[in-house]
Amino acid sequence: MKYIIVTFVVQPEGEYYVSKCLELGTASFGHDQTEALEKLADATEVYLNTLGDLGECDRVLREKEVRIYSYEPANVEVRRIKFPAGITSIVRPTVMPLDAART
Repeated sequence: MKYIIVTFVVQPEGEYYVSKCLELGTASFGHDQTEALEKLADATEVYLNTLGDLGECDRVLREKEVRIYSYEPANVEVRRIKFPAGITSIVRPTVMPLDAART
């Protein structure tokens, strides 16, 4: 199995929380931070699987400078960042598994 580490960011926007993967550009939203992160993980997984089905996963990850690990990296810490406007965002480095047959 192969893995990547990507950065998920969640910010409040109106009555929702918007989430985005900084490296891959996938995005989603939810009614709370947890839902927004879960939906983003699902969207990112679908994106990676689609790239794998097309035989483009390695190329796209190289172009986006996302490192592929041959082992599962350790969990990394979740941080809260306060932006100048007073908005607090959650920044979560996330380990995503890649289907070895697709990369």
